[in-house]
Order: sequence, then structure tokens, then C-alpha cells
Amino acid sequence: MFLVPLLSSFSIFNRAEVEQLKITLQTYHKHHNTASRTCLSPERNVSWILDGECEKEQYVSKFNSHRSCGLCGKGATYLQELQHEIAAKYRNKQECKELVVYGAALGKSYEKWMVNKGYLGLHSESSIERYGPCFIQFVTDYSKGGHNKSADGSQNLVIVDPTKLPYNNHRRNTKIFKFNPGLFFPWADRVIWQDAKNLKSRQFNSPHPRGIPTNYQLHFNRTIERFGTCVSFIALPNHPNTVSPKNATLSLQSHCNAIISASAKRPTVSDSLDFIQSQCEIYQNMHGDHNFNSGNSYQDTLVDSAFIVYDMRSKMCRKFNGDFGCSWLDEIQCYSDRDQISFPQVMASLDIKPSPSPESSPKKTGIEFRDKIFVNEQNIPMVHIAKRSCHFYYTSFSRCLAPPLGEEDADFNLRLKLGKTPPKNRKSRKRNIKNGRVAVIVAGTLQRFMYDSTITHLIKPMTKKKVFVDYYVSLTTAKPKNYRSDFAYTDHFQPDPMLVKDPNPDYSELEEKIRKRIGMIPYASIGAVDIRESIDIDSEPLLMKKRQQAFEEHPTEDCDQSFPILDNRNTEIAKRTSNANRNILKLHFAIQNLWGIAQKWEAEEGFKYDYVMFLRDDTLWLDDFNIDNIHNKKGEIFIPSCDARDPPMDDNELNDHILISRRETADIFGNYYSNLFKISMNACMNQLTKGITKNWSRAKNRVRGCNTEMLLKWVTKKYKVQVKKMSQSELPMQRSGNVRKRDGTNLQCFHKLCQSQKLPLKLEGGKYKHMKKCSNINWKFN
Repeated sequence: MFLVPLLSSFSIFNRAEVEQLKITLQTYHKHHNTASRTCLSPERNVSWILDGECEKEQYVSKFNSHRSCGLCGKGATYLQELQHEIAAKYRNKQECKELVVYGAALGKSYEKWMVNKGYLGLHSESSIERYGPCFIQFVTDYSKGGHNKSADGSQNLVIVDPTKLPYNNHRRNTKIFKFNPGLFFPWADRVIWQDAKNLKSRQFNSPHPRGIPTNYQLHFNRTIERFGTCVSFIALPNHPNTVSPKNATLSLQSHCNAIISASAKRPTVSDSLDFIQSQCEIYQNMHGDHNFNSGNSYQDTLVDSAFIVYDMRSKMCRKFNGDFGCSWLDEIQCYSDRDQISFPQVMASLDIKPSPSPESSPKKTGIEFRDKIFVNEQNIPMVHIAKRSCHFYYTSFSRCLAPPLGEEDADFNLRLKLGKTPPKNRKSRKRNIKNGRVAVIVAGTLQRFMYDSTITHLIKPMTKKKVFVDYYVSLTTAKPKNYRSDFAYTDHFQPDPMLVKDPNPDYSELEEKIRKRIGMIPYASIGAVDIRESIDIDSEPLLMKKRQQAFEEHPTEDCDQSFPILDNRNTEIAKRTSNANRNILKLHFAIQNLWGIAQKWEAEEGFKYDYVMFLRDDTLWLDDFNIDNIHNKKGEIFIPSCDARDPPMDDNELNDHILISRRETADIFGNYYSNLFKISMNACMNQLTKGITKNWSRAKNRVRGCNTEMLLKWVTKKYKVQVKKMSQSELPMQRSGNVRKRDGTNLQCFHKLCQSQKLPLKLEGGKYKHMKKCSNINWKFN
């Protein structure tokens, strides 16, 4: 038992009380299946002031049938007064009937947050525009300041008298408000609780450091509305702040250990430190490692309670949420004030079970990485727990819960509904890029995906300059048909062994790895991660129309043989060109989807990116990228000059290995897929010089047309884009690959090598000095 060492370290009871509680606990453990329970809280004997007997909808604790939650009794007179005060101010506001976002900052240190501009920052600008009247914070007023607004103007402060609240511990008093939205806002349809700590923001109109949403209605749609539940939580992540020892398996026990460990620096982390471990032990003895509620693992219901979404529109949900909160508050009075410890026990007490749907089933592989849905006896969804990789520790909470790539978000049908404030344009050519915004967009296949170097040499160097970086990635897992399968190595590309170690990986686990790695970098966050088997372009209307036209004109050919690139010199080349065209279209269709998400994020948050970087999946960064190299130069897009390439580039080509665009021209390349259908491929071919076309036929003979690099130049000419060619040392990257050798080991090599005459990239020394061009390796012996 963990009790003895804990009692020697933290003593908030006298010795006689401790000895008596030891005996009581031993008796409880011996008879833990009985209906009685032994309360350990130092405030366990406080009178229960909530009484719901007079309420039409009675909320009852599942642990004690004599305890209900309402404002009927004399003890709740003061809370009744608060309820009436709130109703008088907010009930008739139509916006607040739709949605209330509330929290509590009780205690001297917390109330200071609300009136300190340095704490709140200016993150809430767009939130104030949308929900200004409907942000409510319950606060104490020890300073006698009488403030009714927070420092940034976003929070309406409701002052409470701490002498009229039942508990000495304000963490417990906070739970009265936190768990009972139906008592204080009975007129509201949707209610969201967020801890006061989540209001903290960096200065200026920068991204929220926790990724907390600014469009709360949209967040409601992405959780409650999407999954059809009554309440939504976020799963507790496996993070150093939540488990102890470091790298421990996520479990109730490791979480309890983390709270105890935190008390060394924060002695007030709980008023029940002596018995937190005992509370965890009681729960463990009750449930053990066995499953309960028809297959739900007890450990699967660990959540972070700092952000809770309630649906109060139906009688069923009001009753469920009321019983849930009443039971939770009852357990808090009985045990420790750490509500995340008692949450699994409350879940176990309810008549719910994991959803039988394939995605939510506990038998589903990698269920710990997925959203979980719990249903009642009629299989109606009641509780949603968002996947742990969405946790705000990883800084993209509001976007992580968005629909998968390609699914339409209902609230985006009319983009103006996202907010009343339009996106703000930055002066992109200022001298200092500090606090700028960059979107990094990567699309391709998992098989060729390079990740580590992008973190090390691209994202981190930008964030060190305090540039905010959002990372968008779309990967397909199916093995693509290679354009040049005559190159021996192309059939042996494999995923990076450091990223994917299992031959049959769980791709939801891979998504979590990507989210966690990015989320641990200050100033970096995930814009979107989409990992799927393949990109569906067959049902895309523009391509369907193009294929129909191709079939009518050349019924014996592959419909993808001539668009967007054309090369019909022989049957084999035509076949591989068809494969190449499908790969090109899938690539740019995925990029366009990611760019659409990025634009939605701009609209939602009310900002504009300064730069958008479009990267291939096989981009390997060999040295640190310095954003000042492009920020201080003229040009609208920046690409490698590649003027020392072997074979040399033609004057009609622009290197397309990487493209960095200022925001003003980013739409052209973010929507490159659609733009390909708008330009004339024949016009592109007809402008080529005789030196290129001497062995080619004109369009009428349909032998050869523009390649992808010629198309890029043609697009920049058509849209009058100012191109700046950069040296390879200024864009220190190469397209590379991980190739499986005959002996099963991995070999990294340069798939396509680009070099510049001026300021070339030095490849002779350093980490990559032994890398070769893939095509120069004798694969018969490797």
C-alpha cells in the first residue's frame, strides 16, 4: 500500500486521525464491494448545500441517492441569487441563449489573472467580436476592485462572496460551478467550460499557446454536433506533466504519481495529498486491470477536465449532464479535489458503455489513439472523449478536432459565418519577421515522407526567431505506381524506419507522433494531419470532365495519358506518363485540400500568413533554413535556381522541388490543381523553343508537351508572378529517399539532386557526406 510513505511526506491531519483513517481504509479494502464508501476528503463533513427536490428535472448522485443537485434548499439561497443575477444580465441576449462560455477564477492569485493585461494578452480579439457578451467568469474580489470586466474586455466577471460558499478549498468551490451548468445557465442551449488558465495568451494577435478555439460554436459543431453526444471531453495525454515517472504508461496510477510529484514544487496542488494515492488504490481495487461496462478499459476514461463542452438542448442531455455533474461533485466532496482522478469512477457508475461502432470499439486496433464514444442502453451516444493527441499541450486543440481532410465542415459552408472580423493583412516586407506566420504544406506518400530534418532544419530555426509555424501534412499509405520504375531503387522506397518501425503500423499512432513532436516546439503547431490509404480523384468533377473529353477524342488511349503532361514517344513511356499524371494530380489535389484548411484557419482566427511553403514529401533538409534569406529579398515566390544541375535545366523550366510564396500569391499555388484545368497545355507547348521541339511534334500529333517544370514556368508567366531563384545554400534541401537494401537495412540517398552555381550547398562534409545519388548506386549488390 502507498499510504505510509505518503503520510510521512505530507501531513495535513493529526496523528490520531491518520491512524484511524488507516484502520478505516484497511476495512474498506477488505469489503470494497459493499455499498458503503469511506470518504477521505478533509472537507468530507461539510454540509451538502445543493438540494434538487423542488426541481422539475432532478439531478441525482449515482453514489448517494440522498444527494441531489439543485437550488431548492436554504443552503443554496446565495447560489440562487447568483443564478438570478446572471439571468437578469444574459438571459435575454439571443447570442447567450445559443452559447455560453464560462469558467471560475476563485482566490487571490487567480482573480489577478482577470485584471492583468500581461496575463490575458490580446488573443481574444476575434472571440470578443463573436461572443463578447457571453464569456462569463466567476471571480472572488479580495482586492475590492469591483471589476466587472477582464483586462482584455473579453470576460464578464461575476463576483462571488467566498464566505457564502461551502468549502474552504476554492478548488472544490470551483467544482460547484464547473459541474452544474444546468443550475446556473438553465436557459442556455450550449455551454462550454474552460479553466481560467486557458485564457492565457501570448501578446499581439498571435496564436493561442494552447490552441484553444476562438470560434466556440464551431468547436461545438466539431465535437457534440459531429458525434451526437451530450458532453465532450479531451483525453489526458501521455505527457511528462500528466504521468510519473517520465515515459510511464498512461494510467490512473501514473497520473496520481504525477500529482504527488508536482506537490514538491506546488504544495497546494491538492488539500488531500495524504490520500490521493489511497483514492487511486481504492479505484484500482474496485476495477483492477479488468474491463467494466461491457468492454471499456478503466484506464481509457482518463481526461483533462480543463475544457468541457455541454449540450443542454434536450431533456435527455440535461438529465444526463446533471446526474454526471452531481455524481462528480459528490465524489470530489468525498475524496480529493483533483477531479481528473475521480472522473473514471464517475464514468464507471453511469449506465453507459463504449460505442459498438467500429471506430469506437475497444477491440479496434490503436483505440487509445482515437476518439471514443460512449452510449447508453439504447445505444444513443452520450459521452465523447477526443483523442489524446488533440490535447492542448500539443497546441492545436481547436483544429485537431476538425473533420478529416475532404469532409465538409458544416459551419464553413458560408465562410462569413466564421467571424465578424475579416482576416488581417500583415505588412509582409517589414525588416523583421518576428511574430510572422508561416504555413508549411507537405503532401505525398508515407513511403517517401521525410520528417525529422523538416523539424530540425526548417521548423525549429524559424520558431527560434519567434516566427509562428503551422504544419499541414497529407500522406497516403498505399504504394504508388512509380513514374520511373526502370530505376531499380524506386520500387524499394520504404517509410523512414525511425518514424514507422512496425511493418503493419497503426496510422493513428503515427498521427499522434507527428502531433506530439510538432506540439513540443514553442511557436509551432499542427494545422492538419491526414493519413489515409489513397487520395480519391476519380470522383472529382474537373477531372471527370477532362477524362470524358479525352475519351471522346482518343477512345483507345488511357484517359490520363495526356494531362497535365504529355509524352507519347512510345508505348512504355506513354504508360508511365499516365501513372505520373495520376500521381501529379493526386499530389496537387491533396495540397489544394490542405490549402483550403489553411484558409479556413485564417478566416476562423482572423489573420493572414506571411509565407506559405509547399514541400514535396521527400524533402530532406541538410542544414538550417534562414527565413531572413527570403524575407529581405524582392520576389513573390522563391525556388531553387538549380542552375548547376546535371543535366542542366532549360530556360523554359523552373525547378519545382520546393516553392515558397508570399501570401499575396499563395492562392495560385495552393489551388494549383484547379489552375491546371484553366491553362492551355497546347499554349504551353507552343511557346517552347525550336531547340526543345526539334524532335517533337506539335500538339496536333500529340507526341510530347511541357513537363511539370515547364508548366510551373508557364503558370508563373500567365499569372505574372515575380520569381526569385535562390542558391542551394539558401534553400539547403534535396529530394531524397529511404530505400530498403537487399539485406533489409535502410539506405538514404538523393533521389533528385539540385545544385546552384552561386553559393552551392556543400555536400562533402557533415552528417550527409556519405550520401550518394540513388541512381548511381549499384542496386544489384545493395
